[in-house]
This record gives sequence, structure tokens and C-alpha cells, in this order.
Amino acid sequence: MKIAIVTTHKIECGIARFSEILYKGLSMEDEVTIFELPPHELKKSFGATKDGADRFISDVCEKLKHFDAVSIQCEYSLFADSVPISVARIKKILASNPNSTITFHTIINRGSSADAEFPPIWRWLLSPKSTARHFFHGLRTTMMAKEELKLFDFIRNSKIKIIVHTETTKSILKHRFRLVNVDCHPLCYTSEAEKTEFDHTECRQELVDRLQFQPTDRLVGVFGFFGGYKGFDYAIKCIARLPQEYKLLVFSGLHPNLIKHSDTSQIDQLIELAKKNKVLNRVFFMGSVDDLSMYRAVAGVDFSWLPYREVGQEASAICSEVAELSQRMLVSRNFAFVDYMKFKLRKEFEFVEIGNIEELRLKTVNYDRFHSVVPGSEPVKNHAELQSDFYRGVLNARAI
Repeated sequence: MKIAIVTTHKIECGIARFSEILYKGLSMEDEVTIFELPPHELKKSFGATKDGADRFISDVCEKLKHFDAVSIQCEYSLFADSVPISVARIKKILASNPNSTITFHTIINRGSSADAEFPPIWRWLLSPKSTARHFFHGLRTTMMAKEELKLFDFIRNSKIKIIVHTETTKSILKHRFRLVNVDCHPLCYTSEAEKTEFDHTECRQELVDRLQFQPTDRLVGVFGFFGGYKGFDYAIKCIARLPQEYKLLVFSGLHPNLIKHSDTSQIDQLIELAKKNKVLNRVFFMGSVDDLSMYRAVAGVDFSWLPYREVGQEASAICSEVAELSQRMLVSRNFAFVDYMKFKLRKEFEFVEIGNIEELRLKTVNYDRFHSVVPGSEPVKNHAELQSDFYRGVLNARAI
């Protein structure tokens, strides 16, 4: 089968990394081509023009006609700076091939409503600035949700197949929005061979040697782009309440949008917080790392913390990667992580209430007492193969 994947590619982005894993898995049996969505061709904020972007999309659509199946990885910001333009372009791409499947990495209408009603605008204009900002943010989200409904209508009428990452979202799309061809599968990243390659003892020793730790030190890792919702501030506050042998390794870099605006405020705030809590000597900023180094880091630390706040994400790449590779996994009980754990791809983990650093401390110190299974002894699962087999089945299936 000749498969086309329309996606972002070869940049620091969770969807790009996911698409590369999907490409590798599908290529084991099928002929697969990636059609890249470069921001400099599609987004005015990166120098693109409307005419140039229209030509680019038309050229992609013409080429997609010659494939047996098309998989579109949908994050609205990949196609344009605005949701209305993104929706128009996505519809055009979907229409170019009768066997198209769209994977939604974000569903605006899952956490918002296109039917939201607001008081008259004059009342908000006379309100405090913070209240007015809240109103305009809500108005913008509602407008985006309305545009997404137009895409849902097109998908329903065209019998387009849909893939999402959780059973919750699948249920919402089928029952609230009457979409029919909806399937779900969690994000997956590693094969059985890779799990063997990322040996905990070996990867841990690399970190110990690099940072000159003691063998008895306890290595705690947090991961991903800097961002307030990641809960790195909770991690720093918690490490201050743990014994001296606990070290916090922050594998994180600036998001490209922050780099673009030279915004280092989030790093500055974390450093100041570490100083305030007198743990700067136990917090190690490891910087942005490539995929291979990230996997080795996740496998090498003794504890992986994901102390996220709730931001309405559909899924989390790092949650999947930690579940597949980490010795000990502690995650906040937000919607995305709860939904992922329902797939039962990992047995041993701990949920922690958002922001409860005392619970995080307790469950970290007592992790091995709480679990009868020795870390790392769970049955190996070939997550990447599960995912590629699932996608191959959906791409081959006939829409109803």
C-alpha cells in the first residue's frame, strides 16, 4: 500500500517525533511518503504569503491523489496562524483523496463550547483588565470552536475516518458531535528492541559519570519544553523536602516560540525558586536534548516525575515515553494522564494530585514499598508495533 503522511517534520515538536515513529513503523510493510508542513510556506508569522501558501497546498493535494491512503496529523497551528484558514486548508487536503484519515492531536470542542454565551461586550470593557482579558480569550476560543464544528460537519458528510488518543475523546466525538468513523489509540514511541537498548543501569551510569554523582544518589527527572503547565515549580519545591541524596534533573529547553521572542522568563523564575528553596545545588538544568538522549535520560533516572497542571491536552508524548521506558513513574492526576493510563500499557505507576508536593514526596520515598513488582521487570511491550498495526488497519478500513 502507498501511504502518505501529511505532518510537521524534522523540527522540535511532539507531533514531528510521533510522525517519525509512525513513518518508521508503517514503512516496515508499506511504501510511505511524508508530506512536510513547513511553517515558512504556510504561516505569515514565519514569512509565508497567502498566494504562496495556497500554491503549496494545491501542489500537495495534487500529489496526494496518487496514494492508496492519506494520514493527516492535525494540529491547527501547523497549517496556518489562524484556525479558520487552517480548517479551510485541512478540508482541501482531506478532499484530495477518497481514503483519507485525520488524527486530531487537539480537539478545541473537548474543553470549550461553540455555544458559549457572553454578556454584552460593553459590560466587559468597563470591567477590570484581567476580567476583560478573560472575556476576549473566551470569545476567541468560542470562535475557534465554531470553526472546528465546520470541519466536523465536512468530515461527517464526507465519511472521513478519525483517530484520537483517548476513549473519552472518541466518546465525545461520536455522541456529542455525531461523528461516525472514530477510532482511538494512545501515542506510542518505542519498540521491543529499543527497550532492550535503553538499559536502566547503563543509562543511569552515564548520568552519574557525567554529573559526578555518588552511587547512592537518587536521580529524579522532569522533561519537556519549559512551560508553566509542566509543574517544574512543584518539582523544585518537592525536591527541597526530600533528603540530600535526591537530585532533580531538568531535561528541558525553550519552546521555539519563546526562542523567537528571546523570552527566558520561565528559566529565570525556576532558578530563583531553586535559590529561594536552597536547592540550586541539587537542581541540574540539562538543556534541550535530542530524541535518543531523551530516551536514555528517561530510562536512566530513578524516578520520572510529570507534575503537570491541567491544560486540556488531548495526549502527552512524554507521558507515553515515560510509561514505556522509566523505572518509576509518578504523574499528576490530570485528564490526559488519567486517560492514557486507562489503556493499561503500564502496570506500575503512581498518581499524584496536581500541586500536592507532600503527596509527591511521600510516594517518591515509598515507591518501592507501594509496589510488589520490581521496577523494570514488567513484560516488554512492542508499543511502536502496536501503533503501526493499528494505523495500518484504520487506513485499510472502509469508512461507513
